[in-house]
Amino acid sequence: MKKLFFFLITVFCFQLLAIAQPDRWQQKVKYNMSIDMDVNTNRFTGKQKIEYSNNSPYTLDKVFYHLYFNAFQPNSSMDVRSQELGKVLVNNRPDWDGRVKDRIANLKPDEIGYQKIISLKMNGVNQPIKYHETILEVLLTKPIAAKTKVVFEMEFEAQVPLQIRRSGRDNPTTGVRLSMAQWYPKMCEYDYEGWHPTTYVAREFYGVWGDFDVTINIDKTYKLGGTGVLVNASEIGWGYDAQGTDLKPTNKEKRSWHFVGENIHDFVWCADPEYKHLSYKMPNGGPTLHSIYNYKENDAKNDSAWATVLSAAATALPFIEKNFGKYPYPQYSFIQGGDGGMEYPMATLLVGPGLGTVFHEWMHSWYQMMLGTNESMYA
Repeated sequence: MKKLFFFLITVFCFQLLAIAQPDRWQQKVKYNMSIDMDVNTNRFTGKQKIEYSNNSPYTLDKVFYHLYFNAFQPNSSMDVRSQELGKVLVNNRPDWDGRVKDRIANLKPDEIGYQKIISLKMNGVNQPIKYHETILEVLLTKPIAAKTKVVFEMEFEAQVPLQIRRSGRDNPTTGVRLSMAQWYPKMCEYDYEGWHPTTYVAREFYGVWGDFDVTINIDKTYKLGGTGVLVNASEIGWGYDAQGTDLKPTNKEKRSWHFVGENIHDFVWCADPEYKHLSYKMPNGGPTLHSIYNYKENDAKNDSAWATVLSAAATALPFIEKNFGKYPYPQYSFIQGGDGGMEYPMATLLVGPGLGTVFHEWMHSWYQMMLGTNESMYA
């Protein structure tokens, strides 16, 4: 009798544990994007196709996109926040981000950032949209049922803002032409806490996991680095096909760079005609490491510093993987760009080659790029 009693108690406890475990789910996206960049006007047009998997048990009657570039306009939430912080004195100094200050308020029409949606269809049907500054709300004509997939097709246009915060052009510190972070209409995340259409005012970073297939058409003199693997390396050259090669000649005015990244939650790229590219393939099937930086004529110290980034990373990676887990992607790029240091999947934007910042940002590949936490809610 006592054995039967303990058996029943055990079964009951296991049933309680089973009931307590939620039905784990996670949304998924597959991006296919092609953009055409005009380096003279700093504008680009884009076509985006997203296969969106609603793996949740809920029906969705709307979706949201991030339009990050819209933050770089006078009177945006980011501008207002920065100027309000500037009124607060700490040790007799304004408490605003020194990179932002009141710079957004002073942007001219050809210096602002914007993203405009030309058309948006779901399964071939036009969808009504509503702008909320850096958030696009899509009021679906037909709900997305639980456990189903739909296809969104979008055409959009954008203008790259002057470099202020993370993204932008014509960086006054580095001279980098284009730092293309948070640059495309990005599907907002929907999770156990609902939708997260968080307005971009400073540091928000959260996205849907998925696959990215991105083609960038740009002036043939420009050189690129970024997220993903360059799948047309034999067509491009420039050290992607074999170490030390030049850009392949082309009669076309623009060159197409085709990158693919799998199981990631964002995509970044940078471009400049003066970039220099170094690479190192880790042994035993490890990732390829890239160092991409603005070349300075007759500056051996600059070349040496960026070469040291690669050698230091190659030395440290076995220790990092032993203590924090294996790096799961085929490549990683340390790219000069941005406004300090900022992590993205398979790439870091760095204002310079200082190893402290290099490793700080690289470790974010373990703690954000692989965990994907909601930084706006759980900083």
